[in-house]
Order: sequence, then structure tokens, then C-alpha cells
Amino acid sequence: MAQRLVTQTDDNPIPSYVPIYDRLYADIVDGVYPAGTQLPGEAALAEKYGVSRNTLRQALTILNEDRMIRKKQGKGTFITYDPSRRSVLGCHVNPVLDCALQAVDEIKMSYNYGPPTEVAQQKLGIRASDIVMASDNLYCSEGLAVGYSFVQIPVRYISAFNIDLNRQGQADELVNRRIFEAAAKARISVKVVAAEENVTGHLSVQPGQPVLYIEDVLFGRESAGLARCKFYLNPAFYDVEFVL
Repeated sequence: MAQRLVTQTDDNPIPSYVPIYDRLYADIVDGVYPAGTQLPGEAALAEKYGVSRNTLRQALTILNEDRMIRKKQGKGTFITYDPSRRSVLGCHVNPVLDCALQAVDEIKMSYNYGPPTEVAQQKLGIRASDIVMASDNLYCSEGLAVGYSFVQIPVRYISAFNIDLNRQGQADELVNRRIFEAAAKARISVKVVAAEENVTGHLSVQPGQPVLYIEDVLFGRESAGLARCKFYLNPAFYDVEFVL
């Protein structure tokens, strides 16, 4: 069972909500309340754990701040802790999918082929004569656009993935999974930027609102540039952790 260290001194007694917070935290981590499921109501939880509803609410507030749970107006409280969620650095994942606080249930993609931009040439180590697949991707959860990405992949590497882009779902598989699984290393930069027109046209954010920007340049085993990915994430829907 997951344990959290609680230290108590006589001069500074533990607030009444801390033990219930610890018990709920452990139960969430241990899968008593699986990811994505709805927590029982406050009355039921207070009775189960033997605390007042006021004490329970204090514990739930901290769990919400810790992004273990998420309160949805008029719907209830849901578990957002996901034991399968991995850090962006340390293993190569698609942050817009793997770091979302609630499941991405729709991806809208459009892609074309053309010459690489000068920036893509420099960062991927490719020639101006190379052709790249350029994909615009919008990620939605419960009807809201929560993330957007622009991905460039040199066409000469696509055949190595045994992908048939004429088949339904294969472009999604390539852009959102396979390039990350194939990467041997990555160069990642992260910034908080003010949303500009190119972002507000995709995400459910207002101009000037802070968004999380991640540039992820993926490299193969022989340092070949596999892809350049630009992600824009609405911070309200993401929990991104970096492990150095």
C-alpha cells in the first residue's frame, strides 16, 4: 500500500484534514478509485472515512490542487491521477496525450507534403531539397480543444515505420505514437508564452492567455532527425513533469 510520511510534534499538531488527505491519496494511488472514475459523494466519503464533511472538503481541496482529482461543475469529482502517465523527459512520449489531466477523446488532423522550413532544416539536419510531411493536429477532450501540435517528419524516414498513410488511422499512429517510440533521444525546450492568433485559432483560450509551449526535436539511433514537434497546451488541462 502507498504510504505518505506524516510527522507530528506536540507543539504543532497535524491539522484534522491531513490524515484523511493521506488516506484518500493512498487509496487513489493504490487503485481503490481508478483513474477516470467518479469519487463517491461527500456524504458517503465522510461516513466511510469517519470525518466531518468540512474536514473532507479541506482534504479534497488539496487533492484537487495536487491534480489527483478534478471537480467538474454539476457532474461531480473525478480521479485524474494516472499511474501510467510518464514524464516527458526520461522516456519519449507525446505530451499532449500522455500528460493530459483528462483523456483526449478526439484528434483532428490535416497534413500535406512540401519542402522543409529553414528552421526545420537546421534542427533536423536535412536538406532544402528534402520533402517533409507537415501535420496540424488539434486535440479535444469532451468537446474542448485542449492542445495543438504542428509536426514535421522527413518523408524519407516514414517508410521505416511500415505505415500506409492511405489507411484510416495510420497518420494518427505515425504522428502521435510511432515517432516517439522510435526516438533514441530528444532535444526539448519548454516555455510559457502568451497565446497569439495562430494559437487562439485552435485552442479554447483568449489572446494573451498563458499557454505551455513545448518544442520536441526527436532523433533516431544514428542521430538522424526524425521529427520536429511543436506543442501548445492549455495549462488548465495538463500536468507536465520533468525528471532530470
